[in-house]
Amino acid sequence: MSSDPPNDCPDEPGTFVLDVTTLAHGPDAVGRHEGRVIFVPGAAPGDRVRVRIVEQHGNYARAALVHRCQVGAAYREPPCPWIGECGGCPWQHVDYASQVAAKEQNVRETLRRIAGTTAARPLPIIAAPDEWHYRHRIRLHSGGGGALGFRRPRSHALVEIGHCAIAEVALSAALAPLRTLTAKLGTSLDDVEIASNGRDGVVIDATAHGRFHSADEDVIHAWLDSQPGIAGVALRGRDWSHHVGDTSLRIATTEDAPPIVQRAGSFTQVNPAANRLLVRTVVDMVGAGSAVLDLFCGAGNLSLPLARVATSVVAVDHDPGGIADGAASATAAGLGNVRFEAAAADRFLRRRGLGGSRVVVLDPPRSGAANVVGQLARLKPARIVYVSCEPSTLARDVRTLVAANYRVDRVQPLDLFPQSEHVETVLEAVLTAP
Repeated sequence: MSSDPPNDCPDEPGTFVLDVTTLAHGPDAVGRHEGRVIFVPGAAPGDRVRVRIVEQHGNYARAALVHRCQVGAAYREPPCPWIGECGGCPWQHVDYASQVAAKEQNVRETLRRIAGTTAARPLPIIAAPDEWHYRHRIRLHSGGGGALGFRRPRSHALVEIGHCAIAEVALSAALAPLRTLTAKLGTSLDDVEIASNGRDGVVIDATAHGRFHSADEDVIHAWLDSQPGIAGVALRGRDWSHHVGDTSLRIATTEDAPPIVQRAGSFTQVNPAANRLLVRTVVDMVGAGSAVLDLFCGAGNLSLPLARVATSVVAVDHDPGGIADGAASATAAGLGNVRFEAAAADRFLRRRGLGGSRVVVLDPPRSGAANVVGQLARLKPARIVYVSCEPSTLARDVRTLVAANYRVDRVQPLDLFPQSEHVETVLEAVLTAP
């Protein structure tokens, strides 16, 4: 509970003073007032702030920051001029060491609170190699007439930006010419993704509603001719797709192996440098000489590096495009011990079981893999290596594994997403009894 406010924190009706203690995975800062947890966006650990309650929720509340009375050691001035409007980087105002410390604590606390377990061998968080300009792709929303930007927090309102502090510099440089292109298109766009292609170029991938306007073919060709840094443009509708130029991406998962070549719009980790740390972590945790089943494999981000140390890898994903890209990349790399199969993970397990694999790797979306983990609890592979970008769904699924006699051995948090609350986690679960 806060002590009396200092003189530089003048009283205002309907407000109170709060001492901020930590950052939640939410992404707000947290303090306590009269026994209740208060979530405050825009504050940093160590701050003393005057706040006003904006949402009541029983034993907790959400508050708006009215005045920063005292600046804590973790606070810094955010460099982005759109920080107050854009919801993409809500931790910019917190120094990086405090960000990674909060993420590590949030992973451990979420596992303890939801799964009722702790790691036998907890590992310290691995920080990102760079906290700025790390994203190799950003997804913008189209407002029509060339307007492109991010969504305002808790809103559909568009916030147009001039550059993005966490995107690669080439992506920000493409924003102004891209607005020129989208303003000329007759095709109605929804979202527009800008991605570096791994070869010093940029690829534009846009989703659209309605039909493709044939006149846009010439518009895109002319625009590409005037933009030497843009390699290609892909437009996709409900039942059509249109590509101009080279829209492929090359993803380097390790420093000494051929890249994965995949199509624009397919899933890639947003932070290439940190992704290589993630890949190394998973490969080291799986170890050499195992038969591996890789579920939610995408285009082989983990499958292909694992094939270099495993006896065999069966890679499974529901996306036929990703499977085709992964298989082609495996062939190009000369990897004959990895097989890609297009199937939903739960359906594969129902039909094929573990397929002789003793180690299962899974990297599901943010919603987790409740059905898949339920089947793994029944099939009982010797080890499960779970890669997650959402601690709460990871903990929910781990609770199922713990009830099925799995022990959580190693837990490795990694920061792939500086300036946000998001955190990647690699967790190893070991079967303790058949």
